[in-house]
Formats: sequence, structure tokens, C-alpha cells
Amino acid sequence: MEIIKQKHSPWKRLLHKWQSKRNIPFRRKFFVGYDLAGNTYWEFTIDGNLSRLRRKLEPFQQQVFKVDYFKTIPPQWLQWLRRTRNNPPTLNELVGDQVRQQKLKVLAKQADDKWQFEKLQMEQDNQMKLQDELDRVERESRKIEEPSKIENSVIEKETKENPWKQADESINSNPIESATIKPRN
Repeated sequence: MEIIKQKHSPWKRLLHKWQSKRNIPFRRKFFVGYDLAGNTYWEFTIDGNLSRLRRKLEPFQQQVFKVDYFKTIPPQWLQWLRRTRNNPPTLNELVGDQVRQQKLKVLAKQADDKWQFEKLQMEQDNQMKLQDELDRVERESRKIEEPSKIENSVIEKETKENPWKQADESINSNPIESATIKPRN
């Protein structure tokens, strides 16, 4: 009600309260309610038939184009104007919906931040995995180059020091030719 007190004077609110009474004879226009933007909603009749009243909006501030009013009309009042809702919404319902929308915006912002953080985390993990893989490939390429040099020097050193290795190398690769028969005593 504080929002309405800021937008409409006490005399205007008192006049609206009197205009909302339906038991006064010969009245053709009835006040129904306010929205949070200060717009007023009315039911009226042209021919005096009170069984089916027409509904309309009187905006708080006049605008050049009638289409511009739709951005200030809450969905609950639009439903009432289009007759998809029988009872007009209350101010408490409108305030509750506004609070719900604010909470939803906060939750959506938090979800966006969470997904952005997870995206950055995944990118960092992928970057680390890629760097680890590059390091591993680089280490393996070094190992392939170095051991061939080291292996050649180790083999030469072993063959010089180990006579058994020399004997094995001197033997022909064909085992039949290298086999000898020892006589028995």
C-alpha cells in the first residue's frame, strides 16, 4: 500500500474507494484496483447491462503511444483484462511476484557465475593436461636420442671388459656350425 500512497493522494484513494462500491444505482463505471506502477483498472458498461462488464486500464502517466503501456502492466492484470482470470490481483500478490522475480534474477546470476567458473576450470584443466602431454612427449624424445648414444658406449665398454661377451660375439650365428662334439674318455 506504500507504493500506492506515493503515487495517489489520499483524496484520490478515498474517491477510488467510493467508486468501487457496486450497490449504488445508475453507476456505470466501477473502480477495481491498482498495480505497482500506479495504473488503475476499471469495469464499466455502455448500455447499462451489468451482467457482462467491460474492463479497461487507465495509466498513471499518459504516453504518446498506447502500445507503450504494456511494459508497465503486470501479467496478472493482463490476465484479468483479457478475462482469463476472474478475480483481480491484490497488491500483496503483485509484491510477492516482484520479490519472486528478484530472487529468480539473483539465482540466475549465481547459476551463470557457477557455469562460467566451471568453464574456466575445465579450460585450465585441459590446458594443464595438454602441457603435461607436451612435456611427456618432449621427455620421451630426449630419452630416444640419449639412450642410443649411451647404449653404444655401454655395449663397447662391456665387450672390452667382458670376455664372455667377446666369445659370444665371435661365435658364428649358425648354431650347427658352431657346435662341437667332445670325445668321451
